[in-house]
Amino acid sequence: MNSDSRYSRRFLISASLLGLYLIALFLFVFFPRPVLESNSTTSITEYLQTHANLFYKILYANDRAVAIANFFMLTPFAVITHIVFPKLKLVKIFLFGCLISTVIELAQIAIPGRVSDFRDFLSNALSVGIGLILVRFLQRKSL
Repeated sequence: MNSDSRYSRRFLISASLLGLYLIALFLFVFFPRPVLESNSTTSITEYLQTHANLFYKILYANDRAVAIANFFMLTPFAVITHIVFPKLKLVKIFLFGCLISTVIELAQIAIPGRVSDFRDFLSNALSVGIGLILVRFLQRKSL
């Protein structure tokens, strides 16, 4: 197998991985959150038991778990994007990740049960930064 063929295969695999990641990300962040008549924990627990959808269980997780998820949500984006486009400047990957976060937060304004929050945007931007720090670390390790 020559180097062009290996590069093409690596590109195809990593580009497919990026596509699958983005599809899963957008399915999750644009998934409507059901608005329950009552905010009692009993109602939410009962709803989750009868609606075994994984997205609902994550969406109704405690605030700390959701905050942690937001903090790392775009880390894979930065890493995979760098693998697919190694010549793309890291600052452009960061700005594109921030653009994705902006689109997510603005779109959530119109999605039932979802809430747009500037803190989520900041967490997502930090998440892209963490991914880029990881990329830099891995680049230095490979030298």
